[in-house]
Amino acid sequence: MIITRNGRIALLTAILLLAAAARILHIGDQSLWLDEGIAYWNQKQPDLIHELATKDVHPPLYFAALRLWVDLTGIAPVAMRMSSALLSLLSVALVAALAHTLSRNRSSQERTLIPLIAALLLALFDPEISLAQDVRMYALRTLETLLAVYCYFQFTRRPRAAWGAGLAVALTALLHTHYIGAFMLPVLGLHALIFQHGRVRALVIALMALSVGLFLPWFTAYGWNQRLNDTGIMAALPNTWQTFVEIGHKYFSQMWPVMFGLLLLGVVMLEYEGERIRIRWQPFASSALLLLWFGLPVALTVAANFFYDFLSPRRILLISPAIAILTARGLGNLRHPARGFLIGAIVVYSLATVDDYYPKAPWNAVGANLARYAAADELVLMEIYRDDFTFDYYVDYLLSPDTPRESFRRWREDRADEYPGALIAQMQAAPAIWLVHWSPDDSAFRFLEQTGHVQTALMTVDHWGNDLNLYRFDQLPDEAVAGFANGMTLRRVEIVDERVDLWWSADAPLALDYTTSVFLFDAAGALVAQHDAFPFENARPTTMWAAGEAIYDPHPLDLGELPPGVYSVNVQVYTYFDGQKQPTLDGDPWVAVGTIVR
Repeated sequence: MIITRNGRIALLTAILLLAAAARILHIGDQSLWLDEGIAYWNQKQPDLIHELATKDVHPPLYFAALRLWVDLTGIAPVAMRMSSALLSLLSVALVAALAHTLSRNRSSQERTLIPLIAALLLALFDPEISLAQDVRMYALRTLETLLAVYCYFQFTRRPRAAWGAGLAVALTALLHTHYIGAFMLPVLGLHALIFQHGRVRALVIALMALSVGLFLPWFTAYGWNQRLNDTGIMAALPNTWQTFVEIGHKYFSQMWPVMFGLLLLGVVMLEYEGERIRIRWQPFASSALLLLWFGLPVALTVAANFFYDFLSPRRILLISPAIAILTARGLGNLRHPARGFLIGAIVVYSLATVDDYYPKAPWNAVGANLARYAAADELVLMEIYRDDFTFDYYVDYLLSPDTPRESFRRWREDRADEYPGALIAQMQAAPAIWLVHWSPDDSAFRFLEQTGHVQTALMTVDHWGNDLNLYRFDQLPDEAVAGFANGMTLRRVEIVDERVDLWWSADAPLALDYTTSVFLFDAAGALVAQHDAFPFENARPTTMWAAGEAIYDPHPLDLGELPPGVYSVNVQVYTYFDGQKQPTLDGDPWVAVGTIVR
């Protein structure tokens, strides 16, 4: 079957649309996770270089680029992740161009099919889709790797200045994006030494040396010492058979025997002569590059992993384009209908299953709870180990960059000489404190007891059987606002915008579930707004209170239609099932607690 030029363009467009859909659909479903939180934290630091040099283990290019992207698009999760999605989409387009360049010695049909199949495979490659939905440098690294290989091959065919400059720029950018990008130097260097000759070989080596030279200022000044920085969480996998099986399933899916077999088949060319099949190894230069690209980073990573915690699937995923092109070549070696059947099966399997999925802790849900009730000037404390980077982002995004927040981990690591005294002093000055807690360390609760704060609310989000807890602590006045006949005491009232916050307690357990009501009267005494619920928006019914426990009870009010004026705010307690009102201890049907001015 001959595919026309317009047909190729239409098919590649369809593949790019499929790739876009795979990367953009559900891109904002999950919370940002630890690594994304670190990326956000790094890019917002005034002195990015100092932060990376003293606290991180990565070069600066991605974080500097992310800062520019954030300045352009804002910090919404989808907006930040779209940078990776767009870079990944460019890689899908570029892998088709590279596959076409590497297939120039094949038949015209193969030169048409192999690039389209390679683009299709990369478009549906689960690990690439996963990284395309992360605020991390991996999608950029894949694109830079592709650019380096593409410019290398174009330069060796036609050693023009533009292709040479492209190779040097791509390699320099790759080295400044991720240190494992350095693995492409021996890949291209070995290939040039073996398969290139004379002036071309010398120029390629010179361009690679130039890239290394441009990288050395960063590496000698900062990069080498980064090896001493704390990596935070030891996420590396051991060199075991189980690890290799896991990585194989990620890279080749559960159909790994078929996919890996196709990859190996892509090393050679099959020629059909009637019923006979002849295997050709020549020309071998492009196949050798793809094999080096696929095998050398894996081998170097496994070797390094014996001495330094190094191995993780995403770290070596710069090999994904090589996997896609080799597998596409393997499929290109097959005849119809076997080729069409396998392509269809791969597409159906890829669309129906997910082989690389990382469930992320739902800090977005915890942040939403915080933003629902917290004021922008209330202190937020975090005892959640390094997920404090992620939650710091949600404080910025959902509340305000000016919201005060403190991480117990950062105090212990960065200000140990002042910990905990200076932190306790800061807590003492905060009337209200929100504590995000997911840790065996309970120091925060002891400090809050010292500062006189009492727990008034708890909101919990489940993460695979683990409780991500958000507590509210308040310093309550000794004198109560009012007491009610049923034993409830109104301890404190705060009017915040279009919400009235109440704090309750009871000296003894309550036998009935009481409704608390906040309502507004206008100057003429007419009821104009009201909100009734069990305390804490039905989450803390009064029959569940412990004696002496303090209960936070927010009441949002819809004031959008109210004309300008002064409105009195009143609080009442009653039983919902019979409407029986509980008077105050002074005999009043309700208590006036303040005014709202519109």
